[in-house]
Amino acid sequence: MALDVQTFRRPPGRPKNFNTEDVLDKALELFWRHGYYATTTRELESELGLKQSSIYNTFGSKRGLLDAALDRYEALTDKTLLRPLEQSDEGLAAIETFFITLYHWVTHKGRRGCMLINMMAEDGGETKAITKRTRNYRDRVRTAFHDALLQSCAEGGTTDAGIESRTDLLVSLVLGLNIAARGGLSKSELERLLDAARDQIRSWRVVPV
Repeated sequence: MALDVQTFRRPPGRPKNFNTEDVLDKALELFWRHGYYATTTRELESELGLKQSSIYNTFGSKRGLLDAALDRYEALTDKTLLRPLEQSDEGLAAIETFFITLYHWVTHKGRRGCMLINMMAEDGGETKAITKRTRNYRDRVRTAFHDALLQSCAEGGTTDAGIESRTDLLVSLVLGLNIAARGGLSKSELERLLDAARDQIRSWRVVPV
């Protein structure tokens, strides 16, 4: 007598009754505020309103949840920070606007620094996938700065002296502002750092004779 395979099939799991994007946004904010490694599964359950089993069934693991949250984060930073800089033809003005936007990005609703740069510091290069993400982000920011400086040079807004070092300095300013935000500096202190960055950028402008 043939066996009925239906007998051995597991009953279907409970249907997912939550919005994945909402869950990722909440997880992202939690990782952002407290750090990935310091965030416990119990905190995730409380913040997301989900049991550990639901989190793991959907994302595979806590690390899988982080990867999905970082995908979400990169999509947001792409729209808010990087594409406006990459697509602008305003040279130094676009760089200055980037820093203003970055300041608001890393201080909004108690956020503390850029999530990717925070992960770079928190992970310390231990995880290849995270290291690759953060390196790609830094490279993309550097390229956008470099292109904006070249654009400004082509239009006579600044000289071509020291473009490479200026690009490296801008990347350092991004890292510094983010680490300062992560370290708990007040908004007024961060505003002073922003003002210093803007003063430096403006000093590169060619003054019409």
